[in-house]
Amino acid sequence: MPKNILVLPGDGIGPEVTSSAVSILEQVAGDRIEIIYGDIGQSAFIKTSEYLPAETVDMATDADSIITGAVIDPLSDKSYRNPIRVLKKQLSLYSVVKKFSSLGKNIGIGDTDLILINGNPDALLNVEEAECLDGVDIHKFISAVSCRKLFRKTVQISSYMGRSSVTCAHRKEMFPVADGMFVDMFYKELAGFGFALNDMDVDAVASETVKDPSSKDVIVSTDIYGTVLSGMAAGIIGGSHLTPVGNIGDSSGLFEPMHGPNPKTAESGKVNPTSAILSAAMALDNMGMSPEAEKIRKAVKHVYSLGNITPDVGGTATANEFTDCVIGALKTVSEEQK
Repeated sequence: MPKNILVLPGDGIGPEVTSSAVSILEQVAGDRIEIIYGDIGQSAFIKTSEYLPAETVDMATDADSIITGAVIDPLSDKSYRNPIRVLKKQLSLYSVVKKFSSLGKNIGIGDTDLILINGNPDALLNVEEAECLDGVDIHKFISAVSCRKLFRKTVQISSYMGRSSVTCAHRKEMFPVADGMFVDMFYKELAGFGFALNDMDVDAVASETVKDPSSKDVIVSTDIYGTVLSGMAAGIIGGSHLTPVGNIGDSSGLFEPMHGPNPKTAESGKVNPTSAILSAAMALDNMGMSPEAEKIRKAVKHVYSLGNITPDVGGTATANEFTDCVIGALKTVSEEQK
């Protein structure tokens, strides 16, 4: 029975990059997957007067994986809640997985192959702010149950991706109780699985990673640190348009590009769909199709090595031309693997 993949194109450049991802998925997975489409974001609001229609939620609940583009957040609607974040919470997607890999010699810095795993802020970490007499009071809550799930997912992901070491990033000196609990659970839950384990202050993690991107294998942290480390790591490899993101729970996952909707570049032909394509590969990993996922990653890297790339990374190809090159490279990769 084919795996069911729900595609939510979203807004701005979302339809373009998800279209590229779907074209490549269909090439590599064929009749092992079934693609269905739903609406989210402003494009959904135009049709249904809802940013997250009930029909979309129902389809997402039943899907084996979800691939989505970004959405445009309306600044004028104070009651608005980002529908992708709402969907992640409803599906209990408690872990956020980002893979940072060097794709070309002249793109980014160094030879990087880093996985960053952090908790979904809607599941793991809750921060509330309230004005008080002399300033602002900040309340921070970390869920022990979600931490345990996050670390168990870290074991699973690190194992099937063949990783050997895991670093826990924290600020234990500043938050001795909250981050202390996080670090203690890290060692407890990852002990006995054969990984080299260590913990470091988040600023030391950032410093060492920038100095030597190959020094880190897997980094796990709470969202509040993971967001900053993600931006740093994306810069090291050449930008957010090259970075895949997976939001993964116990039984399902939502996969998205790291970049935003970028409406000003929509339909310009200058869009880079790499992040969406590699996110689709992560979706295949999560559905037990890692050989097919690896074909996509190898094909993308092959196209980057040839220079058939989009303008943001030094090439001249349009999104469609780049996608066609990746599809062509899939045939080469398949022949090499025989």
